Amino acid sequence: MEEETGEQEAEEQETEQQETERQELALQYLWRNYDYCYLKTMHEKNRSQGASIIIAGTSHAMNGVVEKEMSAEAINFSISSQDLYYDFLHIKRAIEEGKQQIRHCVINIGYYMLQQDVSLSKALEFMIPAIYEPLFGDVHNYRGNLTYDMWAGGRKSAQGYPSEMLQRFCREFARAYFRKEGSYYGAVKAREQNSLLPINGIIWQDMPAIKKEVYAQKRAMDHNRLRKYTESHKENGQIVEQIVRYLHGKGIMPIFAVFPFTMYYNRYIDRRYKKDIYNLLDSLPLQVEFLDMNDYLSLFEDEDYLDADHLNLTGAKKATKLLDQFITTVG
Repeated sequence: MEEETGEQEAEEQETEQQETERQELALQYLWRNYDYCYLKTMHEKNRSQGASIIIAGTSHAMNGVVEKEMSAEAINFSISSQDLYYDFLHIKRAIEEGKQQIRHCVINIGYYMLQQDVSLSKALEFMIPAIYEPLFGDVHNYRGNLTYDMWAGGRKSAQGYPSEMLQRFCREFARAYFRKEGSYYGAVKAREQNSLLPINGIIWQDMPAIKKEVYAQKRAMDHNRLRKYTESHKENGQIVEQIVRYLHGKGIMPIFAVFPFTMYYNRYIDRRYKKDIYNLLDSLPLQVEFLDMNDYLSLFEDEDYLDADHLNLTGAKKATKLLDQFITTVG
């Protein structure tokens, strides 16, 4: 009897160890493929549940929207450094596959985004094989030969679990996590883990004004250097017009939005960027709506930011309210 009890305890301990190991591997998979898993799950949510509002853009929209605080169901297809080309792919897929009729589409168009092309960026080229190729089968202008293994960084199988079964568990773990959170940020990743200042132990609100000025100037100057990419500017202008024509064809009014930046960043960002956006939107043959939250900076305080140009949760709630009110106004 004691022998049977000992064997049973050993089996239970082994099962518990296997489960712990399996959970650890699933977390490794989620962390390594966080952006891909998030976007993939949001499209699955759109197919199974749907939303009346969709949002596509960069980290400014990813940080600037608290979906659950909007007055209507919203799905946010925004991640850091995403460009207008991939915004359009998200928009088309969401509208074509959505379970609900999408009534509003918000396109985040930060000041420098007309110059940005992820597929031509050496610093961001990893995003193509890691996110967009597996998600859309589309590499845009990328002609490199980078490969990406979603399962690297950890063992590909755990004791007692075949590789295929473990991979299925990891994918379902990631899917369940994002379906539960309904947003990019949650229990696994906080906003502070997605900004260089908090990651390095620096709190924006605790920085003296002179250091904020220096940091914001460098950040803005990095974005100002993108002006040299005139071919990307031309192509992005064409993409914006394609987005607008597509949305009007679906009976959806396009809403372009710029999320707020600190006064320090606004001081140094190239003013021609904003003029470019106005000129482009005004030249379109179809109507669009445009919300620049930097025109409402009196609603935001320095304490509402994680860094020079990204909102923290408090700021995101304010921006969400402003966006929600704007959407209601345009009908």
